[in-house]
Amino acid sequence: MSTGIRTASNTNLVSFTRGGGKRTMLSLIPEYAAHGLKALDLNFCEMMNPGSALRDNGEPYIEELLRLKNEHGLSYIQAHAPYPRNYALLTKEGKMLSDKEIALSMKYAEKLGIPHIVIHPIKGSIRDNAEYFDNLISLSGSSVKIAIENMEGDDEISHAEDLAEIASRLGGRAGICLDTGHANIQGLDIPSFISTCGPLLIATHIADNDGKRDLHLLPGFGCIRWEDVVPAFRKHYSGYLTLECMFFSRNMPQALSGDIIDLALAVNSWLTNL
Repeated sequence: MSTGIRTASNTNLVSFTRGGGKRTMLSLIPEYAAHGLKALDLNFCEMMNPGSALRDNGEPYIEELLRLKNEHGLSYIQAHAPYPRNYALLTKEGKMLSDKEIALSMKYAEKLGIPHIVIHPIKGSIRDNAEYFDNLISLSGSSVKIAIENMEGDDEISHAEDLAEIASRLGGRAGICLDTGHANIQGLDIPSFISTCGPLLIATHIADNDGKRDLHLLPGFGCIRWEDVVPAFRKHYSGYLTLECMFFSRNMPQALSGDIIDLALAVNSWLTNL
């Protein structure tokens, strides 16, 4: 399968402010649209922020996201669910709360017409993860497909074969999200990872780093050989290359956020031509 390359970005691209604050999707999306960034991965990790409007009564927030989508002609191409830092260490009540928030984000995604949502695997076995995701699907009652992300830690699910096994146990309800930054930290052959995933690859997190830390840099600012990676995507994948690059500019003044968005768009243009 040979495909054209389409690009997008997570809404967290310029969400961090120099003073340590975090901007919400509602404040960011009009700025992205104004610069021509219109294919977006909605960052429901906002639910993890204290006082988030997406938690108990998030319907008005979702309605506003729908309004912005229609007003600016946007495409919400995927979403990212909130996640527990270490699910295994949570109390029973903590696990129930985490499950509830992830299931809620799945319902939000469905209401917004988003086809799949990226969810982190938990630390544990393939069986543990299959049971975990099956429970989330049942709890949410949502038809949104889960995209299981490869993680970067040695004690986490990180290899394409393991992700494929988990997805296969969930039938057609799950696929794989390749995080290139995580794969680079693990020292994986990213083109081989893409090939191994095959049609199970339904989502991406595109980020660069130094091979040691999860820096979330724009492509070209780290050591990943994109000249090898993009052709593999072109051959085996028909979705979006979605930037998840929120840390590289966190110490820049907010007045330069438009320039940062323009830089990200220029990098996306470069990727499409590799």
